[in-house]
Amino acid sequence: MNPSVFAVAGTTVNPSSPNTNVNPSSPNINAVMLPSTATTAVIPLSNTQQVINLILTNSNYLFWRIQMKSYIIGQGVFSFIDGSHSCPSLLDLSSHSTTAFANINYDPSQAFLTWKQQDQLILSALLPSLSIEVLHLVVDYPTSASVWSTLERALASPSNSRIAQLHGSLQDLRQGDDIVTFYLQKAKGLFDELAAVGIPISLIDFNLYVFQGLYGEFRDLVTSLLIST
Repeated sequence: MNPSVFAVAGTTVNPSSPNTNVNPSSPNINAVMLPSTATTAVIPLSNTQQVINLILTNSNYLFWRIQMKSYIIGQGVFSFIDGSHSCPSLLDLSSHSTTAFANINYDPSQAFLTWKQQDQLILSALLPSLSIEVLHLVVDYPTSASVWSTLERALASPSNSRIAQLHGSLQDLRQGDDIVTFYLQKAKGLFDELAAVGIPISLIDFNLYVFQGLYGEFRDLVTSLLIST
C-alpha cells in the first residue's frame, strides 16, 4: 500500500480512486492523498569528517563532489539535495476540512518540521567540508539544495584562466627538494584535474612533463615504473 494514502473514517483505502476531495458528511469517502512526508522519519547522519577527506576549495570541486554525493546517496537523503523531496507547505491541506482529518495521524506542521530538521542535518554535514574561500558563497542560503546548487553553479565549470593555470602548473612542475613519490603525486593530481574538467592531456604529453621536471638519475626508474603499470 502506498504510505501516502490514508483511510478516512474507517473506510477502505482505494489508491486508484480519483476522489481526493474530502467531505466529512459523505458516506462515499474513499481515500485522501497526503504528502509522503507524513510517514518520513528523520535520518541521523554520521560525521562527514570520518568519511570525507577533502575540504572544498576553488580548485577541487569535482573531486569533493564525487565523495560528498556518494556519502549523501548512501545516507538515503540525496532527494533533499536534488530538490525532488521539496519542503511540504503548511498550506497543503488548506482546501480540505479539518474535521475530515480528525482521525488521521497526520499533522502538516509536524511534516514541515520533520523535513526542516532533516534538511538542516544535511546542511550541517555539508558546511564543515567547505573552506573559508568558498564558504562565503553560501552564507545566505538556508537549505541543503540551495547550497548544493550554488556551489555547482560557482565551481563546477572551470574558467579558462583555471584551465590555463593547470596547464602552466604541469609545464612548470619540477622535482626540486621533493622525493620522487611526492613529485609524481603532484603531477598525477594535475593530470587528473585536467581530465576532470574535460580537458585531458595524452599520456605521452604527461610523461614528457614528468620527465622534464625530474632529476636525471630518477628518469630511468620512473620510466620502468610507468612501463610496468
